[in-house]
Amino acid sequence: MLSDRAGAERHNRPRADRRAEIIRHACALFAKRGYGATTVRQIAESADMLSGSLYHHFPSKEAMLLEVLDSFFADIMSRQRATVERGGAPVDTLRGLLRDSLEVIGNSPDAAIVVVGESRRLSGSDGFVWLSDRTVEASALWGRVLRRGVEEGSLRRDLHPVLLSLMLQSAVWGMAQWYRPTGRYDPDAAAGRLVDLFVRGIVRPGRYASQHICTLLGPARHMMPTLRRSGSGDDVRVEAERRMARVPRRTDARTRIRIASNLLFEQDGYAGTTVRRIADLAGVPVGSLAHHIGSKEQLLGELLGEFLGDLRTAFDKDAADRPEPVQRLAGLIGHTVEAHACHGVSTVLAINEVRGDELPASRLSAQRAKVSDTWTRALVAGIRSGDFHPDLDPVFTQRVLRTAISTGSRIYRGMGVRDAVGLYREVALAGMAAS
Repeated sequence: MLSDRAGAERHNRPRADRRAEIIRHACALFAKRGYGATTVRQIAESADMLSGSLYHHFPSKEAMLLEVLDSFFADIMSRQRATVERGGAPVDTLRGLLRDSLEVIGNSPDAAIVVVGESRRLSGSDGFVWLSDRTVEASALWGRVLRRGVEEGSLRRDLHPVLLSLMLQSAVWGMAQWYRPTGRYDPDAAAGRLVDLFVRGIVRPGRYASQHICTLLGPARHMMPTLRRSGSGDDVRVEAERRMARVPRRTDARTRIRIASNLLFEQDGYAGTTVRRIADLAGVPVGSLAHHIGSKEQLLGELLGEFLGDLRTAFDKDAADRPEPVQRLAGLIGHTVEAHACHGVSTVLAINEVRGDELPASRLSAQRAKVSDTWTRALVAGIRSGDFHPDLDPVFTQRVLRTAISTGSRIYRGMGVRDAVGLYREVALAGMAAS
């Protein structure tokens, strides 16, 4: 309970200040626990308020989330519109857009994590349809820059501006889960590194047989496909139910539960997936889930461990053949893209939903560290052999690439990309710059 003095101080504080304080606490909890797992009571306790008092400022938890997202997008869109309007060389403007994004992530790290974790699930919901409009506007800004680069000859003519703009945005926004400006690179230096990576590419000229990006793509759409919610909210479930319907009826209950969980963790996130929903989609009684899987936390740990284990097995198999550095890195890219396509649960890692108090964190952390180390050693080997640019930062580079693949894996579903592996290899290895 509040002390009389604390209560008086809260009461006398200007309303705008109290609203901002509530939003700060709500945003921190959404980032740490996930929106779905955060309660109004927890927000009120964090803000040292009574739950009823909180409703004087916001009518619902959703209203708080709306304010977090709206403020964040207002900031980033204002910055990016100004960067594009200033003009300049396309590659310089691209660097400015990346710097804008990293500055906003640095200024509002909790809000950035919330945006990455919640936007994809909410963009079709009533009250949040405007998120799709922001996505389209941002993609158009980045696409304008890329198209101008193609027209002026600084970027390759076989680029597809819409797809490449989405790839770059997914790469930088996915960095919200780990990038902080207090580390090795401030936003300007980090933006320069990103430009080097995606424009120049990893491999030194003459070391990689470049493809034509246009041969990897079908007719790309101009926006990410979104399922709109009806009043009942059922429409957003259609994709998971359609995919679940393909599972043979004779499949045993445990396998059906694992498949259903994978689909729901991908679609609704871990916090937004209930045990009852898993049971309904799998077609089993909710009371039988504990017998088959234990707890939801145990199931998530098992599925994530399987995903990381499959990656490690594929990496080790390639390594046994002792490929040259370029082929080795191409293999790492390919296996990572394919693993994300096969394991819907991998999106839980992408949006930073793994909590130390929910999972066998030490085991998963060790597996993730091994995956990261495999990438880093491959990059170091390529630098030493002279196949890769000597000024690459192996640790930063592998984190950016893995982030881009994990957060971007959903983008290409339904967008006509015939060869997502080839697209990632081409952009990362050869880069976007005109030769």
